[in-house]
Amino acid sequence: MNKSASFTRLFICIAFLVVLIVLHIIPLPILEVLMLYIMVFRPRWFKELIDSIYNE
Repeated sequence: MNKSASFTRLFICIAFLVVLIVLHIIPLPILEVLMLYIMVFRPRWFKELIDSIYNE
């Protein structure tokens, strides 16, 4: 994977986390539900995303 694709993926992850943080200010448990989903179901896309970030 080249550097620009890696940077783009990292930027998208950071932007998504910022959106979740902003939504977390509103009293809706969006972040908690998302983390619970990831912990319980362990989706393949999440593992691939983490692996691609740490492979850099």
